[in-house]
Order: sequence, then C-alpha cells, then structure tokens
Amino acid sequence: MRGTFVLAVVLAIAGNVPAQEFGRPGGQSVIGAPNSGQAASLPEGETGLQFLRQGQYKEAISELRQAVRLAPESSQYALGYAQALLSAHYKFTAVGFLEDVNPRFSNLAEFRYTLGLAYYLCYQYSKAIKEFHTIPQDDPRFNRISFLTGNCYMAMGDLQQAETLFRRAIKLKPDEAAYYASLGKMLRMEGPERLDEATAALKKAWELKPQDAYVGLHLAYCEEGKGEYLEAQAVLEQVVLTQPDLQPARLALANAYQHNHQDTKAREQREIAARLKPPPMTIIPR
Repeated sequence: MRGTFVLAVVLAIAGNVPAQEFGRPGGQSVIGAPNSGQAASLPEGETGLQFLRQGQYKEAISELRQAVRLAPESSQYALGYAQALLSAHYKFTAVGFLEDVNPRFSNLAEFRYTLGLAYYLCYQYSKAIKEFHTIPQDDPRFNRISFLTGNCYMAMGDLQQAETLFRRAIKLKPDEAAYYASLGKMLRMEGPERLDEATAALKKAWELKPQDAYVGLHLAYCEEGKGEYLEAQAVLEQVVLTQPDLQPARLALANAYQHNHQDTKAREQREIAARLKPPPMTIIPR
C-alpha cells in the first residue's frame, strides 16, 4: 500500500514542466522483478513518507535521507526521497541521487519512470526519453509517458515525432486538457499553415480546463496569428480575470485592443504590464 502511495506521488509531480498540468495518482504496485529490497519499517522512513503525504517536503527530505542511509536496499524510501527532492525543486540533487542508486533499483519500472522524470525536469530530454522507453507502454500506471516523451521531442525540435506521441496520448485519454494543449502549441510551432489545427486543439484544451491561463494565452496567440483579434480579445479578457498578474497576457490584450481600435484600453493594459514582473523564464514563444 505504501509502495502504491510513493508511485502515486511520483506520478502526480510529473508535470510541472511545460504543460502546467500533468499526472494524477494511480496504480498498483511494482511490475517486473518483485520488490525484494524492502527493509523493515523504520521510524525515520515512515515519518518521512507521512511528511511527503502532507506536502512538507523539506521535513520529508530530512527524514527520508536518514532512512535511505539506514536501509539502502529499500526502494520505497529511495523513491520517496527522490520524490521529496523533486517536489521541493531540488531536481539536480534528485538526478544525482537517482543515478547513484540506479544499479540497485534499475529493474523497477517506478524507478526508471522517476529517473526519467527527474531528467525531464532538468531539461535532459534525451536521457529522459531513454528511460521512458524502458517502461512497458501498456502499463496503466504510466499512461502519461507518451505525453511526457512528446514534450521531450517538442523541446528538442522533433515536431513530427512529438505530434505522433501527443495524438497517441489523446487517443488513450481523450479528456486530458494538457494533451490537447501540448498538441496545439506544437502545431503552432509548425507555422501559419497549421494555425487552424492548433486553434482547434487549444480550444478543446480551453474547454476542458478554462481556468488554465497559459492555454488561453496560446489560444489567443493563434487567433492573433490568423488576424482574428476580436476572438483573441475575448479569450484574453478571460485570462486576465483569472491571472491578473500575467504580464504576457496583458501585453497580448493590449495588442488585441490596438488592432480593434480601442486605443485607450490598449494603453491601460500596457501601463499595467509595465508594473508587472515578467515570467521567470521564457515559456510562451510568440
């Protein structure tokens, strides 16, 4: 049962990178070789896992670090420690730890997935793809692998392979907003000739998750790319209602107002944008 929890939280973190919303907890226990490396329960380990459940990641790290030292054969504590590191944004530390213990746990699908996820979060996409390819594609616990691998290929510029994987992910789970969002972003990167397809995918994502400001922003960019500034304006007005401090949305809305001959509103949006901080990294290419 505890092993299922660790896998669930590993799956739940799976998407703090390009798509804003990934993974849901799921799953059974280990596949492949049996998890013969479980030690007897340790107070430090159980306390650490409890902290992990409660979202107290730094406390979890402290306890699970000790548990890993005392029970190095325990895959549960190792996975929990890696999950706590990833959740606390110590992703490069997590990669180093997972690489160190790789010989011990490389026969476990959960471990390979977690290592792939850590590489993914560290933008080491080729390594992430290699790990994801070791996992059975039909295992329901890892049904987001097509999506994650597609994001890797998109980041590496292999848009054709990314499209294939995003469409496979959508076929497996057609109600997942993040899948349509990534497909739409990828199609938009292909150029003006695919803007209609990109718009349709992003509209589906927006329908499934209307509170996602970044989906709305990409949808507005598609509408602007087609010269549909009234449609872009309507979407962006909704975006700034939900995320008033999103500077790119304010700038895009100012552009839409300008094209729609609403100069006063355009100026107001630019003044607001000037007072806001830009996102910490460029995640929304125009």
